[in-house]
Amino acid sequence: MTRRSKCIAALTTAAISSWAFATDPPPVDAGTQWQFAVGPYLWLPTVSGTLRFTVPGGGADASSGPYNYLQNLRFALMLQGEARKGEWSILADAIYLNFGRHEAAVNATNGVLGTRETQHDVQTSFAGTLIQLGGSRTLVWREWGYLDAVAGMRYLGVKGTLDVGIGATVGSGPGASTNFHVAQMQNLFNGFAGVRGRATITRDGAWYIPFYLDVGTGTSKFTWQALTGVAYATRRVDFGLLYRYLAFYGSGDQLVQTLRFSGPSINVTFKF
Repeated sequence: MTRRSKCIAALTTAAISSWAFATDPPPVDAGTQWQFAVGPYLWLPTVSGTLRFTVPGGGADASSGPYNYLQNLRFALMLQGEARKGEWSILADAIYLNFGRHEAAVNATNGVLGTRETQHDVQTSFAGTLIQLGGSRTLVWREWGYLDAVAGMRYLGVKGTLDVGIGATVGSGPGASTNFHVAQMQNLFNGFAGVRGRATITRDGAWYIPFYLDVGTGTSKFTWQALTGVAYATRRVDFGLLYRYLAFYGSGDQLVQTLRFSGPSINVTFKF
């Protein structure tokens, strides 16, 4: 190889190396200081599913929802936070929702509730506390964004009530009642694992697409969650318009047979 060819090869190699360094940032520095983020958010999910109540003489599967926020919501509180140091993060998310009574339908063919033909004015109410704790480790960090592996525990405490008006044809002996009320609670503990991250839209990284997906099991037969949307980042605050889906699937005589939360979320995250 001539001296000219060697020079051209050397310059080409240097140019390629410089371009790769400029567009392929190194992984997160494990020695960086702790960084924190916290933010209240407003999630407006449609809540629906099936709750299995235990009643004298049998059981009853009652539809729960879909609940109307304007008519049924009594109280809601939502807060999330993150602490990050280099490749590692600690995550937390807390939600409390309380919905008032909602018209429902009950599938019961025996027991004190009688048949569906003898039931009228069926209502359910729902209150739930969701707490998620987990950790993540960065797997990929590039100019386009990053990808984390996530694992943790998800707790859901559920309280459901069932109120049924019973027709006069059901039981005519002493003590027969035309109304029936039952309230039950269940605590669900599920481990989960998944991925999360972001993909930048603009060159400066201000606009990006966050994404999240996990699956889990434990008290529930199966649970899964997904989230995506669009967000805008400033130096101290991120703003996001997202869509979130969370589902639980039970088995046997558990109170929660199916429970689904799905809807838009408005997030404001403060970073410090």
